[in-house]
Amino acid sequence: MTTVRERLKALSIELPDLGPPRYAYEATSRWGDVLYVSGQISRTASGEVLRGRLGEDATPADGVLAARTAALNLLARIEQSIGLEQARVLKLNAWAASAPDFVDQPTVIDGASHLLIDVLGDHGRHARTALPTQALPQGALVELDATVAVLG
Repeated sequence: MTTVRERLKALSIELPDLGPPRYAYEATSRWGDVLYVSGQISRTASGEVLRGRLGEDATPADGVLAARTAALNLLARIEQSIGLEQARVLKLNAWAASAPDFVDQPTVIDGASHLLIDVLGDHGRHARTALPTQALPQGALVELDATVAVLG
């Protein structure tokens, strides 16, 4: 059985070191065996926000990269809170900044879903909502939040 750490290493993925949120909320909130992870935008480990609007100044490929970046931040928050070995993603909510005529948000958000499955295996499989929005905080292209079961 492959551990999450082994998968991360095999995928050459290093989780970002995230500090506390800038605003008046917690990065995660736990209630019993459920962990709620606050919205994570498409900010790289170096602090650059991947910005734009799909169908205007961002392509679907840009969106997939932004979704993967936001998913890395989501994984980092889970690791900080309970450890990835103790996590099972139940629900992923996703928003993609989009032009009014762009309707392929599910393909873009698949970038996040595939990453969660690649890293967590079956514990990364989840229910999902993928919605368009006119704008996201700091001009981000993608924002994700999640509901996670705490195992063990």
